[in-house]
Amino acid sequence: MHIKFRMLAILLLILVMGCQSEKKNSIWIYTSLYKDTIADLTPRLAKIFPGLEINWFQAGSEEIAAKVNAEILSGSMQADIIICSDRFWYEELAAQGRLHAYPIQNASEISPDFKHPANLYATLSIPVMVITYNSDGMTPDKAPKSYKDLSLPSFANLVSSGSPLSSGTTFSTMAALQARYGWEYFEQLKKNKVIMEGGNSAVIRRIQSKERPVGIVLLENVLRLIDSDSRLKVVFPEDGVVIHNNVFALTKKDSDRKTVERLAEWFFGNEGQEAMVRSFMYSPKKGFQVPVGAPPLEQITAKAFPFDRTFLDAITKKRNELKEKFTQIMYQ
Repeated sequence: MHIKFRMLAILLLILVMGCQSEKKNSIWIYTSLYKDTIADLTPRLAKIFPGLEINWFQAGSEEIAAKVNAEILSGSMQADIIICSDRFWYEELAAQGRLHAYPIQNASEISPDFKHPANLYATLSIPVMVITYNSDGMTPDKAPKSYKDLSLPSFANLVSSGSPLSSGTTFSTMAALQARYGWEYFEQLKKNKVIMEGGNSAVIRRIQSKERPVGIVLLENVLRLIDSDSRLKVVFPEDGVVIHNNVFALTKKDSDRKTVERLAEWFFGNEGQEAMVRSFMYSPKKGFQVPVGAPPLEQITAKAFPFDRTFLDAITKKRNELKEKFTQIMYQ
């Protein structure tokens, strides 16, 4: 009887240890990176981290934020790594003590403008928002030269954008444009019947179909299609491009974080950064090639909208207020 009891206890211990081992060797990455980027990353990560099960949750930045916020409320955080483009939300997570502080050695050379001062996150890649038009639906002399141009009556029924309520890069763009031009700019966009729905992929589809031959869209979305659709033409706005931050952060958990710290070093190392460039985003580190078809980053950032700590702090404080006002103007 005692032998059976001890055998049962040993079996239970093995099961518990097995579950703990399984849990230890499985992580979740929540990301707004596109599916083709994830497909590129997956076999490379599997080679470097054999035995580690990497699960992906892929969605828009705002959907990721909603999921993580719900997990926080439930007291059960599943995400181990978060990679998306709403940097203002990361500031909120940092202030709430939800992120794991780790000084990523491979990110040490990145400009302080692209990192959290307490090492709670760092910019993994740099997307750039531009204007694109379909040359079948518009000639170069009629194309917009700036974001400001899009508010002119001549662009009525021609323009689309993503929604700041679902896309992190679109929210950052909206915040930058509002800071410079005020809400009057968006009131004019409303008069022009600008479609502001979905994400960047939806904008590209509307440009290609000529439902709206002009769009505010990420450069990476256009560069992916340049070889297959020569009608797509890029405009680097005269009033400046909007630079974005594809932010990488580790969540704070009671479990050991050594594995996710190793993953952080990989993402910011050569192989991880080359994967970002292959996905047509700029690396925040010096020495990497620019994305195929893209100009040097320094060339387009000379007149870029400011994205410094002052802007970051100001927008973080009124993030929800901006969304509410935008909704009131554009959707009501």
